[in-house]
Amino acid sequence: MSRLIVAEFMTLDGVMEAPGFEEHRDGKNAWALRLQSPELQDFFRDQLSRTGAFLLGRTTYQIWAAFWPTAGGDADLVKQMNEATKYVVSNTLREADWANSTLLSGDWAAKVAELKRKPGGDILVEGSADLVNGLMEHNLIDEYQLLVFPMILGSGKHLFRDGIDLRPLRLVNTKAFPSGVVLLVYHPESEMPTSQYAEPGYYTWTQEQVRSLQAAQNTDRVLATVLFTDIVDSTARAAELGDREWRRLLDRHDQVSRAEVGRWHGNLVKTTGDGLLATFDAPTRALRCAIGLQESLASLGLEFRAAIHTGEIEMREGDVGGIGVHIASRALAEAGGHEIVVTRTVRDLATGTDLKFRPRGSVGLRGVPGQWELFEASSA
Repeated sequence: MSRLIVAEFMTLDGVMEAPGFEEHRDGKNAWALRLQSPELQDFFRDQLSRTGAFLLGRTTYQIWAAFWPTAGGDADLVKQMNEATKYVVSNTLREADWANSTLLSGDWAAKVAELKRKPGGDILVEGSADLVNGLMEHNLIDEYQLLVFPMILGSGKHLFRDGIDLRPLRLVNTKAFPSGVVLLVYHPESEMPTSQYAEPGYYTWTQEQVRSLQAAQNTDRVLATVLFTDIVDSTARAAELGDREWRRLLDRHDQVSRAEVGRWHGNLVKTTGDGLLATFDAPTRALRCAIGLQESLASLGLEFRAAIHTGEIEMREGDVGGIGVHIASRALAEAGGHEIVVTRTVRDLATGTDLKFRPRGSVGLRGVPGQWELFEASSA
């Protein structure tokens, strides 16, 4: 029987992406190399001596296959990496042509389980975050060896994705290296731990405490009408006009937007490059502001669209959030050029005015539950 070990480099904020010089989305690569030391190199050699094979996901395999065959540095380590047995889990790769590499596709979990039943050294998984999460779901991991680096990266792929099941682990070993890197070794537990402090009566919340928290949090929630706008096909216009003229046109767009929002007593929360987010205390004010913007921006040669929703929002430092903002944002995607799209809530509240509303039907808004009835608004 072989043990399957997940061995990872991880920052203090849980990022495992680009510990070496491979590409990072924000250029924050090589964070692990900055804290390498002779002691860590000795640990890697010892770890490799007990390894019978590597198990890799597609992305990590491609990074390694591009790097190790012509790598510099420790010649012995490079030789070991190239000669090691590698298994690649992928249903998209056509072949795995790096030396001693075998492709595992189809029912890969069953094939990994079969590998574990064979005698030999440890099966080591490095990088390969998606594969690690899949191995967790199939209960195929025997040990986690996590090297935690004293570094906060702030962006990048995390080892454990959001939404995975609760999984208890038992700490079996630790080691601190002089560089500040800490090795944490965990084994999966089959039963969820418990203690008297998790029993009812210690730290469970009473209904009164829950209501008190909700009351405190709701002080930042208000009923408001949210207006989102943007310029249709702004990328093509920018390419057509060139950077300088496009910047001048956007500056004029922002001036007109601020003036129109102020005219209707709205709060301009922020401009979004080629649009705006504003809130109003009445849906009719938001509607008349949008209609005014529609006319003013058309005179500048800009094709404008807007979406409006009335609902609860959260007031934040210089910004707004909450489901009401999300609904308005998603509704904007349903608007065409020179269109103002509103939800049924706005239509109902503005009934009796001189504004017109043409039904657009019910749609699903991405990330928002249920179907939403939309209307196109215009002046009479």
